[in-house]
Amino acid sequence: MEKVKRYLNPILLLYISALISFVFYSYLKSIKVSANVIAPLDDNFSVVTGIRSKRDNKYVIYGFLPYWSLDEIKYLHLDELTDIAYFALSINPDGLFSKTTDEGYIEPGYNNWKNSEELNNLIKQAKEQDVRVSLTVISHTDETSDYFLNCSSCWPNFMVNLKKELDSKGLKDVNLNFEYSDFTSDATADKYTQFVDYVNTELDKYYGKSFVVVSTFADSVVKPRVTKIQDLGNKADALFIMAYDFHRPESDNAGPVAPIGGAGVKTDYDIDTMINDYLQKVKPEKLILGVPYYGYNWVVKWGGDYAQRIPGNDYIGYSQSQTYDVIMENILKIKPKVMWDKIGQVPYFTYVSPETGSRRQVYFENQDSLKVKYTLAKSNNFAGIGIWALGYDGGYQELWNLIQSEFYSL
Repeated sequence: MEKVKRYLNPILLLYISALISFVFYSYLKSIKVSANVIAPLDDNFSVVTGIRSKRDNKYVIYGFLPYWSLDEIKYLHLDELTDIAYFALSINPDGLFSKTTDEGYIEPGYNNWKNSEELNNLIKQAKEQDVRVSLTVISHTDETSDYFLNCSSCWPNFMVNLKKELDSKGLKDVNLNFEYSDFTSDATADKYTQFVDYVNTELDKYYGKSFVVVSTFADSVVKPRVTKIQDLGNKADALFIMAYDFHRPESDNAGPVAPIGGAGVKTDYDIDTMINDYLQKVKPEKLILGVPYYGYNWVVKWGGDYAQRIPGNDYIGYSQSQTYDVIMENILKIKPKVMWDKIGQVPYFTYVSPETGSRRQVYFENQDSLKVKYTLAKSNNFAGIGIWALGYDGGYQELWNLIQSEFYSL
């Protein structure tokens, strides 16, 4: 009997050790690492996300989490975020939140907000790690926005419902995202500014202090958008600059989604110019530089940079948006030569589609191009950076590693 006791503990420890090794190995296999075609991964690559590093509290790391990315929650590094903004609840003209789509289906943003166990668990974990969670409220239909902004009784109605939804999750912070399909009048923009002021004031009264962020277009300083930058800078707690979509799938030429330079030569506007324009209107500590975790894949006429787009069809395919993880999968599959656009300071590549035989060109962001943007945000004393959108990098780790190296210290 004593002999059995002497060997029991070592055998048990060996079994436990083997079990831990198996579980960790299985986790490692679920994590993807892309081959960085511009620069190799650092030797200190790590998949450990549960250990909080020392946060540099000077910077906001603000990530939107769309309802369609909830399946990617398992890849989020909560220890490298300060803010998560759930996207989104949409308003009706009367200020109530939309529960069904125009086609009569359940509105997915609302449905996930109310019923997603994954979201509820994430909010709980975020609170435990001092990550602020916000609810994003959107209005992306011009007629709805016009009616709502000009309806004096709709605003209090909206506020009652907003507080109800925030209270249901134990939250107090909001992102406001109103987008018109085109330019707006000064009067409409002024109404929106008044609405932002109303929301911020009412939430502060109710919760003591809330964090109200307004999403703004990159060109809002120079074009008549609903987001009037100088006025909003005085009413909101921060502005999330949507510093992307400088080129789109319907653009005449392929090009960077978020170019640093090239205004007047390769593109109508660029991030360098945008930052200078914003800083003329708003204090830098109120600005969050939004960056895209996606790119565009165009059907093009030739293979040189900024290639001319050609109309797509069912046979040759269409120009389209692609998330970072989809682009990385494509790179690993077709192994194209990835080039560097010195003007836009972003990577791109051209290839022939094995499915359709069409020539395609992809401009996207990677850790090298994002590092340039993060450096700009820091050098201009911005509040921080923002991500559209969390989950778009799937299980790839290099963009998290970049945030770690740029905004955190051990």
